[in-house]
Amino acid sequence: MLPAVTSLRIVVVIFACICLVGWIGCAPRRRPIPTPPPTVPDQPPSVHELLAPLNARLEQPAGLRGVAKVTYRDAEQRGAATQAIAVALPDRFRLESFSLLGVAALHVCDGGSLAAYFPREGVVYRGSANPVTIARFTRLHLSPGQVVRLLMGLPPFAVGTDGARVRAEPNGGYRVDLPHFDRGHARLWFDAQTGWLHGWEVADEAGEVRARGELDDYRSVAGRMFPFTIRLSDPNAGRHVRVEYRELTPSPALPDALFTVDTPAGVEEIDLDAAPLPAP
Repeated sequence: MLPAVTSLRIVVVIFACICLVGWIGCAPRRRPIPTPPPTVPDQPPSVHELLAPLNARLEQPAGLRGVAKVTYRDAEQRGAATQAIAVALPDRFRLESFSLLGVAALHVCDGGSLAAYFPREGVVYRGSANPVTIARFTRLHLSPGQVVRLLMGLPPFAVGTDGARVRAEPNGGYRVDLPHFDRGHARLWFDAQTGWLHGWEVADEAGEVRARGELDDYRSVAGRMFPFTIRLSDPNAGRHVRVEYRELTPSPALPDALFTVDTPAGVEEIDLDAAPLPAP
């Protein structure tokens, strides 16, 4: 999970163009005067003002559907796949990966249980939905609710205002510090001009960053701004996940059947809880 603070410098430019017009008859050349960038307000916004857009996305829409290119890499492996994504608050998701031959894998979570169906292998893995089982199939060591929040362009953790502090960054933008977060701390970075969240990180009690995220390429979707590019990294493990949406559509209500999968006839079913699989 990678905070990327946009650079904003307040510059006052005074440009004078002096061209000597002598006996050679040179005509003076006019150069455009650069326009100073917009100024940043002297008084930082409050925590509530910065978090309001995030909280609004937790209320409406209740779900999203989209198509994205998902890329994964670590020290040993890397790969990319096109996925159809459906998520519904607070903790349901459906990830459908495609190959040239059709559906390569289907992962669904109804909040409490996880099912992973691989048509070519003829097997369905089914069991409890938790960070271990989810990481086995998606490379994301997150709970169901955290997966949903991440794919909706939100921090994969609850953001409270108690004890939160806002500070202006030296190179522009605002940082929100969330102290005493899970015995460590969390930080959020916001753009000074738009107020959009563009980075976050979570650190342990020793200050070592455990997860980092970046969000950019914001676009308007049904009147709300959503990041179409989401990057997640684990600095210690060297894992990096990148989600690049190609399509994104709000879905106020998604059917329950979308987040379940029945085991087809002739397909083997493996109980994840009875025989847990090793980490990938």
